[in-house]
Amino acid sequence: MINLRNNMSSNIVSILLIIFMLSAGHINAQTDGAYLEGTVKDVFGHGLPGATVKTKNNAINTVSGVDGAFTIKEAFPEEEELYVSLDGYRTKVVTFEGQDSFSVILETDVSGRDNTVSLLTGDRTMSSVGASAVTISQDVLSRTKTSTLGSALLGRFPGYTSGYIRGISTTNGKAPIILVDGMVTNSYNHINLNDVESVTILKDAAATSLYGLQGGNGIISVKTKKGYDGESTITVNTNYTMQTPITTPTVLNSGQYTRLYNEAWVNDGNTDPSIYTEEDIRNYESGENRELYPNNNWYDMFINSLVETQDINISGRGGSEVFKYYVGMGYLHQNSPYITDGTVPEKYGTNRFDIRSNLDIKINDYISGYMNISGRINRTMNPQANNIYSTIFNLGPTVYGPLTPEGNVVVTETEGNSTYAKINRAGYVKTTGVHISSISGLNFDLNKLLPGLSTGGEIKYYTVPTSYIYGNTDYERWIRDMTIKDDLVFMRFGNARNEPVTFTKSTSSSYRTEYQGHLKYKNTFGNHNINATALIQKQYYNSQAAEGVQPFIKMTYGFNANYAYKNLLFTDFVSGYQGSEQFSADNRYGFFPSASTALVLSNFDFLKDDKAVTFLKLRGSYGLVGNDNIAGNNRFLYKDNLTTGGNNIGEDQLGNPNITWETSRIANIGFDIGLWDQLSLSFEYFDDRRTDILVSNNIIPAMLGVSSSSLPLMNDGEVHSYGYEAQLGYKKDFNKDFSLGVNGYFAFNDNKVENIAELNLGDDYAYPYRTTGYRVGQKWGYLIDYSNGNGYFNSADEITASGLAYEGASPRPGDFIYQDLNNDGVINVQDIAPMGYSSIPRISYGTELSMKWNRFDVSALFFGVAQVSTFNSGAGFYESFNNGTFFTQHLNAWTADRYANGEEITAPALSLNGSASHKANDYYFQDKSYLQLREVTVSYTIPADVSNKIWSKEAQVYFSGRNLFNIDNMKSDDLTVFMNSTNSAPTRRAFVLGLNLTF
Repeated sequence: MINLRNNMSSNIVSILLIIFMLSAGHINAQTDGAYLEGTVKDVFGHGLPGATVKTKNNAINTVSGVDGAFTIKEAFPEEEELYVSLDGYRTKVVTFEGQDSFSVILETDVSGRDNTVSLLTGDRTMSSVGASAVTISQDVLSRTKTSTLGSALLGRFPGYTSGYIRGISTTNGKAPIILVDGMVTNSYNHINLNDVESVTILKDAAATSLYGLQGGNGIISVKTKKGYDGESTITVNTNYTMQTPITTPTVLNSGQYTRLYNEAWVNDGNTDPSIYTEEDIRNYESGENRELYPNNNWYDMFINSLVETQDINISGRGGSEVFKYYVGMGYLHQNSPYITDGTVPEKYGTNRFDIRSNLDIKINDYISGYMNISGRINRTMNPQANNIYSTIFNLGPTVYGPLTPEGNVVVTETEGNSTYAKINRAGYVKTTGVHISSISGLNFDLNKLLPGLSTGGEIKYYTVPTSYIYGNTDYERWIRDMTIKDDLVFMRFGNARNEPVTFTKSTSSSYRTEYQGHLKYKNTFGNHNINATALIQKQYYNSQAAEGVQPFIKMTYGFNANYAYKNLLFTDFVSGYQGSEQFSADNRYGFFPSASTALVLSNFDFLKDDKAVTFLKLRGSYGLVGNDNIAGNNRFLYKDNLTTGGNNIGEDQLGNPNITWETSRIANIGFDIGLWDQLSLSFEYFDDRRTDILVSNNIIPAMLGVSSSSLPLMNDGEVHSYGYEAQLGYKKDFNKDFSLGVNGYFAFNDNKVENIAELNLGDDYAYPYRTTGYRVGQKWGYLIDYSNGNGYFNSADEITASGLAYEGASPRPGDFIYQDLNNDGVINVQDIAPMGYSSIPRISYGTELSMKWNRFDVSALFFGVAQVSTFNSGAGFYESFNNGTFFTQHLNAWTADRYANGEEITAPALSLNGSASHKANDYYFQDKSYLQLREVTVSYTIPADVSNKIWSKEAQVYFSGRNLFNIDNMKSDDLTVFMNSTNSAPTRRAFVLGLNLTF
């Protein structure tokens, strides 16, 4: 095995040299014999980098450099038309008339009519697309200075949030499928952001039905960079990132802790409040003897306030008519948030190495090929133990530690694994994950056989082998004898001993192979354009882990036909006929057709020369699409599920030979409008009716003695989801030195479960249905009765007078009064009610501001969600969880004195054992809406006379901040720390300083 730690530097140097030599060789090869040179500029004369210059048939295709210059080396006849395009500008057609050089001026177009949209069958201009699809290009992605693609996407796509597209439409698998260069992958987080050319979100059936029974939840399609015919460039991007928590929990000191602990002890009915005497409390408060009366903040002791990341990426790009290439590599190091004592043999943290090579070759006039190869090695070193963050809050500040004076680990009776031990003494795991992908293909031009005809095929391979090396050990545990107050006396706890490290190893792997062949036809007949594609594809996926081998096979027969009349009408018919051996042989294939239309009214004569309405398109689509992500890794659901134990074989769940995929019928209508070449507005409404959702058979009462878990699953669920999305954009170039742009969106989605084979619970239940008629993931809890003024039982007499009996824990003074919704005098599960929303936001919105002034570029991204809910529970929310710490909201918990004095009460009466208040109720219900300043980036382009001294065509320094602040509805600042959960790291803000060089 390669030793990454010792050989990483030499590997990087070697690859850097290879890239430089490749790029330099192509630069030299381009400098002689050029037939045509040109420059792409804006209306103020600034060079525009990244503009595509190509002929209509793509025989010539190059890209402008950092100063807008391009070179075409191939000879081509006079009167040939060149198409010059760049996202955000109007495409311009230039006729070549034999000149040696010329300039092309592109005009800004905020409507995006000529922007590229990457569909499954190829790139199209936005004006020609009737389906719901949004593409953001590399120039937008480059504004974000993050190391992960997922972070770069959030806030930039309407309707995309929490990893889902347009919310959720099913109770089963909800995630979209992810394509990288057309290949299905498990995630996009193995992709280096610097290698990405564009990302497209495909939303409706017309955009996804080619993938048949896989496309129901939408598709995220990532395209990586390719080479081009033109002058080679080398780009170096390096940055340093500092991450600090947005906020940290306000852990109460040991004096506050002991008073609250005694308060809870009394509330639990104990008559002897002597856990901590008044003298003990004074000693903890005074701080005069911290050895005997400690005040430990375990969070500050074991969590770094600063996490650092170093990231360097280098790429070379260019080529000629015959050979085009993009080669990139990157290295990232990030230290761990855990503070160690140096006994761990290697530092915790992450080291990541990426490499990518995308090559295109023209073999002759009729045959061309390509090969995309990428790899990532990701090595992490982490503690073996889980739940480190929650363990921090399971230890009170009065616990001595982390070690005895003799160096043994101190624990408590309720938390037998201390935070210190989990980080330093409980073993570690080295994880080495490798991602390797290869996509190779050939294309054949069959113009000689039939004009416009071509064919091709490709083979795709993606594998993720992962190895785990475990350093296993154990340690002695000691607890302090708290009956001896004036000395440190420790007692052995448990039988564990200090053990030397032993090593074990495990592996897992998965791989995916795809084979695809296609036949394409494209031609123009007067004002009529036809573009058709037929394809066949086989997908094979195999996962090998401890539980065995899990193979999956799918076959797809796809067809797409596009018809265009002038530039007025565009119509697409797309269909996928796809099958999966997950289903029985008689029920294996499904047909998923869709159609879409775009009508560009602004190209009609009555609007063609309108100065106000510069672009107007109406669009709509309807189609069927499926979802076979219905059972996780469970296989062959049409067969009986057998279990083994000893010498016995049992039948766990009966199979259903008629099980099939989910089917969505999706309608989408919308419009896009551009006004005065400065404003743009897009709006669309969607309606998704999902049927055949796989559900358990819950309609048979349990009293019959038949468990629903043993009955066959059935396709009986229905969910109706719907919503709308609106985008508004503004951009204006005021002069050559100043421009301003604003892009914002607002997205709404909702859903309703119309059927899920749910048993009516009966009239004894206030709400006899708990899923049917509600949102997927609807929250349920007890409603607090505030009719007495504060919602608490304020005395034992009030409890008696209420006549209420609580199932489980009986109420005490200071506990919540729950509403008896079914009026039976008993508070139990029959009384819970729907609350708020689900954990998936119904509303999301974002705004990106961009400004250019002289050599400065400034951008700011805001992102927010609303109508999203959760319930808080456990450490950080309940008091002294596992005898752990208290938080600020507990300082003013209910007490008889506090109530009698009319003081503010911010929490129910405290308890050490759990209480009737510790249920899902509207006190612990949390609105998780927030608005976040997600990113601000300031870049400065160094003057050319300075950057040229280091042989750089362009040099740019930048400073960026991420997650800068939140505006939210969290009930306290402490709870903001735990917006995800108390076992996940608090959200951190990041500050990035970087340098970008182009040679």
